[in-house]
Amino acid sequence: MFDAFQGWSQDYAISWCKQVEQYRPRWIEEAFHMDKLESFVTLRRSTSIPVATGEHFYGRWEVNEFLKAGAISVVQADPEWCGGLSELLKIIAVASLYDAQVIPHGHSIHAALHAVVSQSPMTSPLVEYLYSKMQSYYHFEKHPPTPVQAHFALPERPGFGIELDPAKVQKQSVQTWS
Repeated sequence: MFDAFQGWSQDYAISWCKQVEQYRPRWIEEAFHMDKLESFVTLRRSTSIPVATGEHFYGRWEVNEFLKAGAISVVQADPEWCGGLSELLKIIAVASLYDAQVIPHGHSIHAALHAVVSQSPMTSPLVEYLYSKMQSYYHFEKHPPTPVQAHFALPERPGFGIELDPAKVQKQSVQTWS
């Protein structure tokens, strides 16, 4: 998987993809800024590498626009930014209409895991886990989500299974509003 972080020109992206197609990467992610729908369409038509984007989608309507245009084959909606678990599930339903995959962006792994395991693996086969970031992201949790041999176990605790670890809290106070 390669992430261009919205920094490439259309010509550069097409040229780059042609050079690495032989290695069959899983996808090219965010080659362009989200405003460049036509560049995504052109890139997808120009390469056999799946084209991915979507961590900056804020709802199912944007996803539908990109999929309807044939711009992407992998949707990377972020549970924290797309409108939460409910909207992520709607995005997955939209993607299934286009035979596209949804692999949620690496934030909010709790919501992403629950969404993915509730869907067909054809549409949602994976979650993205940002290994370096997540080492500190869930620091205050008693049972942070951690992959074991690239797999996650769903928590057996209620909801997302989030429980704060009191040993990691230096100070706690009750705030009142008058």
